[in-house]
Amino acid sequence: MITLKTLKWDNCFSYGEGNILDLSEHKITQILGTNGVGKSSIPLILEEVLFNKNSKGIKKADIQNRLIEKGYNISLAFSKDADEYDIDLARRGATIKVKLFKNGDDISSHTATNTYKNIEEILGIDFRTFSQVVYQNTNSSLNFLTATDANRKKFLIDLLGLEQYVELFEVFKTASRDVEQEFSKLEGKIATIERWLESNKLFDTNPKEIQPLPTISSDDQEEMNSLAVELSNISATNKQISKNNQLKDLLRQIPINEIRDMPDDQVESYDSYQAKLGEIKTIVSSAKKLIDKMEDLGNVCPTCEQSVPEQFKLDHIHKEKEKITEQEGNYKSIQTKIREIQEKNERALLRAKKIKEWEDLYRSIKHDMPTRLLDEDELQDRLSAIKVRIKSTEAQIAKISRENNDRASHNAKISVIQEQTESFKGQMSALQVDYDTCNSKRANLEVLKKAFSTNGLVAYKIENLVKELEELTSNYLSELSDGRFTLNFTVSNDKLNVEITDNGNVIDILALSSGELARVNIATLLGIRKLMSSLSSSKINVLFLDEVMNVLDELGREKLVDVLLNEELNTYIVSHQWSHPLLNKIEVQKTRGISGIIL
Repeated sequence: MITLKTLKWDNCFSYGEGNILDLSEHKITQILGTNGVGKSSIPLILEEVLFNKNSKGIKKADIQNRLIEKGYNISLAFSKDADEYDIDLARRGATIKVKLFKNGDDISSHTATNTYKNIEEILGIDFRTFSQVVYQNTNSSLNFLTATDANRKKFLIDLLGLEQYVELFEVFKTASRDVEQEFSKLEGKIATIERWLESNKLFDTNPKEIQPLPTISSDDQEEMNSLAVELSNISATNKQISKNNQLKDLLRQIPINEIRDMPDDQVESYDSYQAKLGEIKTIVSSAKKLIDKMEDLGNVCPTCEQSVPEQFKLDHIHKEKEKITEQEGNYKSIQTKIREIQEKNERALLRAKKIKEWEDLYRSIKHDMPTRLLDEDELQDRLSAIKVRIKSTEAQIAKISRENNDRASHNAKISVIQEQTESFKGQMSALQVDYDTCNSKRANLEVLKKAFSTNGLVAYKIENLVKELEELTSNYLSELSDGRFTLNFTVSNDKLNVEITDNGNVIDILALSSGELARVNIATLLGIRKLMSSLSSSKINVLFLDEVMNVLDELGREKLVDVLLNEELNTYIVSHQWSHPLLNKIEVQKTRGISGIIL
């Protein structure tokens, strides 16, 4: 049993956002509202969320509310047996997203199409049957009742899913036509063979044996192609080998292990020592200038230029010379330190340079390349030997082929009549079997054509199903008319006749009043629905009856409510005129062009 529960939608047709409808709460619910507010759109919304299509064939672009243009959303909760399912549909422009949940787990497929296939498998019912079982209006049944007898039968064929029988009839009809053509061809072929056998004699000859052909070795062919490529590229290849060997020699010349064993010193700066040398030079220069000045001035103070003793001047000059000697010693010591740093830096830079040089050489070398240069003469000799073998084999093939052609020609000449005779005899035997089989097919197809014509199995199936429909409809009609009316169907050839009895008197259906015809119409609607539900593998809890109350009188409406209350259904009666005081009601109103549900 499938129980449709909560339907929600936003911006579908004339509706706005936030519409919710509980499909399983009440036995009967009236959907009320004026014309054009969107009452009849609700079953179409239900069809869209379950099957991605609707029974009115409305395009996706027209489902979106034109006044809002935000796309639309539909969701539906339903259960099947003990499992709970939820469908969430969202469409924006040409993009559709649909999610399917089972007991809270997402079981959606990667595409919306596959997800809808899964939904249909879960429901166990196709779109056409669902629409006929869930959504009924007076037009479909009224057309059925008032149509011609032939069209009424065609309606039942479509309704009951018997079109496969009609399709099979067309298949058998086409097959019968093809078999007739095949039968005529077989007759012509048999007559032709009989004339040939009558006018030709057979010759008894022995055919010559056809010799097997040698084959060219695939290994020889591949090696020949490979050698040809090597020869065409030998100059470039040898250049690459030579260059690669040179790189290997250069690599071997670098004592990489010794270099790597050298201390891995870091380059050190000696700028501070250079600065000290500059300071020392300044001190020495100042001292020398002072000595020169004192010597030039004689016994005069170099500062105040007053007379000083000779010994004072000599002591001062001696002191400055000692300063110069001390600073020059410091200068040499610092220079020695700078040279030590420079030598260490040079060793570190040399080590890094040699390691990089070795690594660059190593990366440049193709280690899988051979070291030996290709020998053009050797390759040419090998290629020539292979070509000789292949040419020899080709010569053998040509020679044996010529011999085989001669033998085949000889065999064909001496055995043509024998072969044709044997072939024709075999053909005659096969044709005779085909002839008999085809003749049998002709008879069988004639039987099948009759069986699957509208007067055969279709009529039988309709007659049996119509009896059930007749019984269901009559039961409903009896309840709706207090036993006054009954409805009978009779199948005759390609026609389905409808008989209405009024208190036992047969009357024409067109003679019924509007209210009487409405009762017959509604009874037929419910009968068709119950029949389709019984034929389906899945039972659905919801039925929408669209505008079926309008022409019924008050008593007829009450009786219909009583009938629906006894059904195992959640029925929704769409109406814009009549309102039952005791039934649950849902009102659809439109405000500024936007429809909404009022519970």
